[in-house]
Amino acid sequence: MIVFDVDGTLIGGESTDWACFRAAFEEVAGFVLTDSFFAGITEITAQAIVHQALDGLPPDERKLKERSVCQGFLRRLKEAHSNDPDCFIAVNGAIDLIREVKERGIPIAIATGDWRETISFKLRAARISFDDIPMVTSSEFYSRSDIIAAAVAKAGGSLEQAIYMGDGLWDFRACGKLGIRFVGVGHRREKLRDAGARHVLHDLNPLEFWRVKEASEIFSVA
Repeated sequence: MIVFDVDGTLIGGESTDWACFRAAFEEVAGFVLTDSFFAGITEITAQAIVHQALDGLPPDERKLKERSVCQGFLRRLKEAHSNDPDCFIAVNGAIDLIREVKERGIPIAIATGDWRETISFKLRAARISFDDIPMVTSSEFYSRSDIIAAAVAKAGGSLEQAIYMGDGLWDFRACGKLGIRFVGVGHRREKLRDAGARHVLHDLNPLEFWRVKEASEIFSVA
């Protein structure tokens, strides 16, 4: 089976996405998320970022603020999309690849570090149909590895049979923790290769995807 990340993997618009997230957090918390903060944290999911940044607060208060950040984030995403309908578009090949994977009978799932409300909006904005795809998000789990494992289970697969496609070093590390096979995609390709990722694609062009499948023999149908 194949499990897809979303931001930077299935859809673009990361600069807009992060700007909306940071502004939503600042509105709720009263301070900005700095690059040094991101360099020092151990878990990169929406839930984890908020809780790590507010670790001095009681758990119940952190949870309330997390929901407020999510709501502010969603509001800003909608505003950005209203101003620019192309700010969240499907990565080249994404829609065709999902269709082809389904046609070949390969199980598919989505595992994302974003919240369910916000990622659902972005997927719809990118015109990626996902209602029939099992999806697990940061609304359900704190850590990316737990999100990926739950998505595999929700789709009826196993970690031994699954492949995760993602764009971030955090994706690669989570897959290493789980022992799940990883294929990198997106603009962080060199960083992923430097970190040890063996298979990295420029985008989700189906021809390139199936070429890598056949050449590397790393894929298996669950």
